[in-house]
Amino acid sequence: MTPADAAEVLALCAAFDLRTIGEADARAWAYALRDLPLDDDTRRAVADHYGVTEKRATPADVRRIRARIREARIGAAHPVYDGNPTETGAQFTERRRAQLAAAADGHLPARSITQALDAAPPAAVLALTAGVGRPVDDEPRPYITPEQRAEIRSTLPNQRAALPALAVACPVETCRAAPRRLCKRGAGIELRTNVHGRRRDAHAVQFATCPECDAGPGQHCTAPEPHPARIRATSVEDDEAEHDRLARLMSTPPTPRENRARHTAGGIRR
Repeated sequence: MTPADAAEVLALCAAFDLRTIGEADARAWAYALRDLPLDDDTRRAVADHYGVTEKRATPADVRRIRARIREARIGAAHPVYDGNPTETGAQFTERRRAQLAAAADGHLPARSITQALDAAPPAAVLALTAGVGRPVDDEPRPYITPEQRAEIRSTLPNQRAALPALAVACPVETCRAAPRRLCKRGAGIELRTNVHGRRRDAHAVQFATCPECDAGPGQHCTAPEPHPARIRATSVEDDEAEHDRLARLMSTPPTPRENRARHTAGGIRR
């Protein structure tokens, strides 16, 4: 920066802080900023300084703000130097500095890191992966949709009378009822006439054999959820067990009452 350039910078500063400018001021600023050119970044540094403070600008302020402006451009451009295996260290330094200077001057467009690194797989690699396994975005579909699940559960036999699913713990995160404990819904209200659907499913897996995939008691079905036939089989078995229990009770005669001595105030009556 020459004294004439420094005088222009000082004139721009004087427009904000009304300072007086002399030849000595121009020469001093030129020497302090001797390695900086008079360009739009230098002028913007002066404007940015007075945009946030009323203090007089100094050469250090201009230098610091100008460097910040240019560093922001470099960060937005993400310049990547591919390099050359045959180049010398001096050549690398010169070319890398030229690349950073171009980015700081705004000659390189702003781009993301992915764009700068060209991180997208080449077309040849994509063509090879297409024939291996399944595509990455081809996630397995659910066994049944929520609507189908609701329809199937609505047709399952009613288990409200006996609640055999209480034999297992409830796997629902908001419930976690222990075996032989009633399920609970919000606010800790007990479900006295039914259980959570997932608890009923867990009971079917624990005690029934699946008619569709032959999974034995304690073994999960081949599907993500128990097959509806397995749940129905559990319900039928429980209904039959409850029917047999009631039949035994009805066929068993009552136990005769024992004659016991009656104690009265006057002694024992025989």
